[in-house]
Amino acid sequence: MSTDVTESHAGANRPTLTTSRGFFAAAVVFAVVGYAVILWYGWSLTRLDIISAIVALGALTYSFWLPDSERLIVETAAKRDEMISQFAVFVAFLAFYAITAGSDASPFNAHVRQAFAFIHGHTYIDAPNYIEHAQLGRYSYQLHPILPALLLMPFAAIWGMDTNQTIFSIVFGALDVALAWRLLGRLRLTVNARTWLTVFFGAGTIVWYETIHGTSWGVSMVVAIAMTLLALDETFGKARPAIIGTFAALAALARYDLAFVWPIYLALLYLRGARRIRELAWFIPGCAAVALAYITFNEIRYQSLFDRGVFVFAPPGSHLFGWEHFPGNFYTLFFMTTRLDDTFPYIHPTFGGQALILTSPAFILALRPSFRRIQTALVGVAALIAMTPSLFYFTNGFAQYGTRHYLHTFPFLLLLMAFGVHRRADQLTRILIVVSVLMIAFGVWHERFYGLNA
Repeated sequence: MSTDVTESHAGANRPTLTTSRGFFAAAVVFAVVGYAVILWYGWSLTRLDIISAIVALGALTYSFWLPDSERLIVETAAKRDEMISQFAVFVAFLAFYAITAGSDASPFNAHVRQAFAFIHGHTYIDAPNYIEHAQLGRYSYQLHPILPALLLMPFAAIWGMDTNQTIFSIVFGALDVALAWRLLGRLRLTVNARTWLTVFFGAGTIVWYETIHGTSWGVSMVVAIAMTLLALDETFGKARPAIIGTFAALAALARYDLAFVWPIYLALLYLRGARRIRELAWFIPGCAAVALAYITFNEIRYQSLFDRGVFVFAPPGSHLFGWEHFPGNFYTLFFMTTRLDDTFPYIHPTFGGQALILTSPAFILALRPSFRRIQTALVGVAALIAMTPSLFYFTNGFAQYGTRHYLHTFPFLLLLMAFGVHRRADQLTRILIVVSVLMIAFGVWHERFYGLNA
């Protein structure tokens, strides 16, 4: 039986304290092993390394003081264990990302610069040459959507330009994985399947790679993923149109392409039982508020309804979107591979990226569910809609490991994978996920020690 349904049945995917303890213990192991590696190479620890280790050890210890589920009312135990498991997944990946990130903050901190500008009452930023920006007269404007900067404002108010954007990225990346775990709990999956798919999402995709680097373009994607996962969680949960509309709109304020997916949310809401126009209309206020913020920001900067930053930044005479860009982007997404030579480790990622299936082969499982089911077809269409603009964009996203321009489609692809899992992860699923994790680990390791080769 396929999992192309949205109602959890009692006990089928209910995590226990043992599940949470496993994630907390994993965080402790990550910290211990990571510290050993850091000391071996003489690297420095970061505050997040230490914090995540302390939180993981404290939470693991505290979990043994909690009463067993059998001593609680079933509904109370289920809610408690689910909430603890979400926190445990967050802590595990917080430690995992913190340990594998290194101690250096990314210099590509356009979102911090934008947050700092907002705090000081203007929209232009201080942009050195290595920060991509649109130059209009004597003013420089960042090219990325503004939601990450808005979220960074409280931290920029405290630490100013010293705010560490990479730490922000790591925390949000860990939140992404916890939200993926939560979303998968809405489906009829066992804890076994949820765990395998969650590990894949957090360590078997370039979510890992982009999260730990904390660059301006990566942070936009990491934030967009969180908002999309929240929108999907509500869609497959209580399905309240106002909540879904708000998070779907915020996702678009971090990655503009996701605005094209809004009609799919409405279609899914209709399937979930929101059949009256009055109900569906509650989806609109969140979108309208975000659209107003988007227009206002652009009007202040460019005296335009639309974000003209990339048009200003692009080489003169170039077409930002067009059929002429499709072959190269299609090749990057599906066929671009690594380079072989006689220099250790002999296999080297290319500067322009690697195909989706050659970094995360488990994504092939997104083709497993039956697309004759309306719900599956709609999620598939959402993924296609979200990736289409990037297929016609004038650049493929280099320098990168994998294909970062398509990161915002990963929540939809994860759902498709979940729809195709028959409750428990089978051998093929486990093998493909393990291979995916190894391939992403190779990319993270190679970039750290050898860089991305041309």
